Amino acid sequence: MKPDLYATTVDHQFKGFARGTYGRRLAELVEERVSLFDGTFSPPVMVLKSDALQHNIATMAAYCTDHGVDLAPHGKTTLAPQLFTRQLAAGAWGISVATPAQVALCRAAGISRVLLANEIVDVPAIKWITGELRADPSFDFLCYVDSVEGVRLLADALRDVAGGRPLDLLVEMGPIGGRTGCRTIEQARAVARAARVKGLRVVGVAGYEGGIGHEITDAVLGRVRAFLGLLRQAAQDLLDEELLVDRGDGVVLSAGGSVFFDEVVAALTQPLTDYASRCVLRSGAYVSHDAGHYEQVSPFSRPGAGPEYTLQPALEAWGHVLSMPETGLVIVGVGRRDVSFDLGMPVPLATWRPGRGTFTDARTCSVRDLNDQHAFVEVPAGFDVRVGDWLSFGISHPCTAFDKWHLLPEVDDGYRVVDFIQTFF
Repeated sequence: MKPDLYATTVDHQFKGFARGTYGRRLAELVEERVSLFDGTFSPPVMVLKSDALQHNIATMAAYCTDHGVDLAPHGKTTLAPQLFTRQLAAGAWGISVATPAQVALCRAAGISRVLLANEIVDVPAIKWITGELRADPSFDFLCYVDSVEGVRLLADALRDVAGGRPLDLLVEMGPIGGRTGCRTIEQARAVARAARVKGLRVVGVAGYEGGIGHEITDAVLGRVRAFLGLLRQAAQDLLDEELLVDRGDGVVLSAGGSVFFDEVVAALTQPLTDYASRCVLRSGAYVSHDAGHYEQVSPFSRPGAGPEYTLQPALEAWGHVLSMPETGLVIVGVGRRDVSFDLGMPVPLATWRPGRGTFTDARTCSVRDLNDQHAFVEVPAGFDVRVGDWLSFGISHPCTAFDKWHLLPEVDDGYRVVDFIQTFF
């Protein structure tokens, strides 16, 4: 945490704090190791489990080292520079982002290598990034391009920029029906040829296979493998035509969300004929993992996965039991404003009762629906729960959970605060 964040006093701008905590500095709360349940916080509140967080960062770093690939975690998952710093300290090659504003966040945090996994067409942003490259020799930047028009826009924006290093580009490939990216090798060739102009150089090929599907079926896996084969073949063809520039450590081949990164490793670590390459994964959700979608589909947790690599859910949302209006139905003060719901409902985990001080397993319960501030939780007959109890939820899909919280308490296994993580959505 930055010193200025430690000095921040709690007030109404941060969700999850009790009114009696207003005016206290975050540093005090960390120093005192305040408890989630001692009156410092007023649910709903989202926390990060510290041990799980560190385990996940170390696990993915070990996997990449063991498989000879690099990792540029997709920072848009958390938009938390404190976590970027931990990922880089564990060996990440750089940080991936999705927008020029996220590049600016990385630069403000002192991140020296940023991969913008998207096209950039905003002229002021292009000129600002070029200025950053010119002013800081240690800054390494790469971005996508997928059209001749995009190349022309970049070249026109840089035409009046004197000197400086070239802008490094990755020709993006995309699957039919997907979002951005060249659909054919012929299109990729046209883009790479157009980019042979002053101020630009194409240093690799990239794509995103995750949009092909979320299901782990033979049909989806077949399409993923076919797309990754196309990406690799595009790199080979562009190299054979001398349209790619090796920056000295191999041309870049980049793909990999959090569902099929094992397929990316299998496809993109195959050697290119007569050329060195560097496979860069961009997985992001692994850092917190989840208790729903990714717990089911991650290569580390699918049926048949070995015990060598595991991920642990690190995000938990806690809310009060507000009402028990019908038999078998509990209403909890956690809703769409607090948790993700686009890839599955939150998963009940445990209850905590004031005065009792113990946890009760709640995994036999399920969330039927969410309103903005309420969760409809179905509970089995005889389940021990009362109005006023706390109930925790694991989330499904961290990318749309982090963005609902500007400040997350990081807690140990006893739910005592060890740090605060700030996000910048």
